[in-house]
Amino acid sequence: MLGRLCTAGPLVVALGCVGRGPGTDVPGDRGAGAGAPSVSDPAAASPAALVADADRALEEERAAEAVALYGRALAADSLDDEVTRAATLGLARAHEQLHDCAAVIRAYDAYLERFPAATDRAIVHAHRGACEAELGQWAASAASFAEVAAADAQLPSTRVEALARQGYALFNLDRFDDADAVLARADGVFEQAQRDQSERFSTYYFVGMARFYRGAILHRRFRDVTIVLPENVMAQRFEQKLALLTAAQEAYNHAIKAKHMFWVSAAGFQLGNLFGEFYDALMYAPVPEWLDDKQRRTYYEELKKQLRPVVDKAIWVLEKNLETARRLGYESEFTAQTEVKLSHLQRVLGSGEESLGQPHVRLAEDLSEGAAGSREATTTPGIDRAPEPGAAGADRKLFIPPMAPLAP
Repeated sequence: MLGRLCTAGPLVVALGCVGRGPGTDVPGDRGAGAGAPSVSDPAAASPAALVADADRALEEERAAEAVALYGRALAADSLDDEVTRAATLGLARAHEQLHDCAAVIRAYDAYLERFPAATDRAIVHAHRGACEAELGQWAASAASFAEVAAADAQLPSTRVEALARQGYALFNLDRFDDADAVLARADGVFEQAQRDQSERFSTYYFVGMARFYRGAILHRRFRDVTIVLPENVMAQRFEQKLALLTAAQEAYNHAIKAKHMFWVSAAGFQLGNLFGEFYDALMYAPVPEWLDDKQRRTYYEELKKQLRPVVDKAIWVLEKNLETARRLGYESEFTAQTEVKLSHLQRVLGSGEESLGQPHVRLAEDLSEGAAGSREATTTPGIDRAPEPGAAGADRKLFIPPMAPLAP
């Protein structure tokens, strides 16, 4: 899970999440330099002493030992609220270090059940919502972050984060109308804070995220519009697709204006894909049946000429994306995919393909597995396989950042 829980933003680190990668200590195997066991006889220690030693173990990144100590403390009889609270929250943090999301959720559920009116319940919901997202429990994650977003007395930045995360979960549920409304609220909170000068944001990560997924929603809707015969329907679908392309382009450009490099790179990459997908949608649309062979050849050659500016725009966007990333020394999954995509477009257009009466090789490759850059465009123009539903261009997976989960 690569530390998603503990690098997720101010909301999700507010309880002191400190993260730990491979090699987490286990009882009886602390490695050289680690301290001696905290308690010589845990069975004889008081719950408060067990919690104190568990806290020490957690600080020293001996998470497995901390889990055992917190568990022993919670198993004691007649615990007071202060010890119960400290032990339950500590247990959740220890499980976070161990990247055991299911155990984290159980610990926070127990805490909220025991302390339903706790003043820190919004922070607990945020931690739990992040863990639910890790496990793909999108409905639960959306509900958790809805609780956070509704909490009183928050800074604009924490409310933006909660709304962006809620919208992200709703996006993964394909609840696009709900997701867009929530993400629009996140952007509205940010813009109001800018006007009021009520907070100077330490990061624009979640602002960029909210704007990016609004663009992704329009992009997904753009893909869902297919151009089909008869000709009157074809004309109507073309207008719908063009309108959605324009709206998605504006949304991605708005994400770029948030000036967070990860989302700048992501939005630039998807913009390039958007234009490539539009080219393919028209080039591979059904040809009117009444055209004879000569008319069909003329049709495709004229279509290629008319669509060339669309391809040029895709190349320009991708080149700018790479130029910006390289100037800033930035690398991510999206910059790598941008290079692959740009190479493909240039290869297709520079191939000198002269097959009359046939379209070019598709410009939108399926990059869903991240290794598509090694695949050559081997299909023959005119008999290229039809894309699978929902798989045109950049796969949906690329809307969900694979390298930087929810991390500013």
